Amino acid sequence: MNKLKLIFLFASLLIIGCEKESLIEDEIVGEWYMPQTLNRITSGRSINDLADHSLNAWNYSMMVTTNSNQSLIDRMGDPEGSVSVTGAVNDEIKFMQGWYDPFSEESSVYITNYKWNMFQQNEGPIISVNMNNYSQEEWGWNDYLNIHFNNGNYIEIEQEIDYSFNGKTLNIPSQTLVHSDDVNVNLGGSLTYPTINIPANTPTEIFSYDDEESWDYGNWTIDIQENGRWVEKYTWEEPYDSSGWTHTYTDSTVAEWRLEEDTIFVTYSYDDIWVNSNDGPGVGQGAWLYEIAYAFDMKGDFLTLLNEFKMCENEEFCLEWFEYDYGLDRGSLEELKMVWTLEFSKIPPLRSKEFKRPFNNAMKRFPPYNLLK
Repeated sequence: MNKLKLIFLFASLLIIGCEKESLIEDEIVGEWYMPQTLNRITSGRSINDLADHSLNAWNYSMMVTTNSNQSLIDRMGDPEGSVSVTGAVNDEIKFMQGWYDPFSEESSVYITNYKWNMFQQNEGPIISVNMNNYSQEEWGWNDYLNIHFNNGNYIEIEQEIDYSFNGKTLNIPSQTLVHSDDVNVNLGGSLTYPTINIPANTPTEIFSYDDEESWDYGNWTIDIQENGRWVEKYTWEEPYDSSGWTHTYTDSTVAEWRLEEDTIFVTYSYDDIWVNSNDGPGVGQGAWLYEIAYAFDMKGDFLTLLNEFKMCENEEFCLEWFEYDYGLDRGSLEELKMVWTLEFSKIPPLRSKEFKRPFNNAMKRFPPYNLLK
């Protein structure tokens, strides 16, 4: 009798569990919406770039944990100070992207008056200065200053620039760069990276851009279907004129999904072609799978997908390299991970601001456009 009761109880629990999972699956099915905001990953990307990849490629945070209080270099923040430019143009440079090797004391630094989170046209010329002190000529390039004017004209000066950079602070003593007898540019000033305070043993988010002035950068829709089909659609709209007509760009990525207990698994399949170099000349073709396991939280018309990926696992020098890159004490970095928190709603989002045109093509020539990809 007891055995029959146990069998009946087990069967009942199994049925209840299946019914509960089926009910949750029914609630998940449907269309969910999420605005795509400007962040350090979407910065400088075109509409086509965003649409060519799945939404998880653009919407993750970086989290660090250290074993002692640390100050991490924030290359995305606004540096303190400025570099003054006078002569052919008069302006101040306040954006910096630099690299420094503490062992060789070699460095390369790029500075510009164009901010990474600006999409509108500069009111004045775009100024960029690039300098390095590499000992091996083949590793570096000539120092230069470029000035691009809004009318299409530009000035380019190749000349060695006197500077010092320790990974955090750039100092440029006052000096004159000569373009021609009647066109000179005076340069001088200092810039210091801001830092992010990392409390000991406390996971801390870095390099985010959650400012109130953040731009909407199009919208995502995920259509979760009963047949296991998962469709991600990216849409970008721009008003054409006051008549209500709009320019609309849309593209989609198709994947498969399944629910297992409290986890949604999304599987992407990509076709690929590669050169077979191991066995001599030839070309191979096939498909590879990429699966993401999302924990989820669903409350009414809101769905949050959660995932994380620990970087540097089983890689001997990975944490050491990031300590060096972030300006942290050696041996202080305990963990570095990517975290996805994707918040969807059944209600289509309203755009607070609109990205009025594709990214300024002129900016693609400048290093930050490449460095921040």
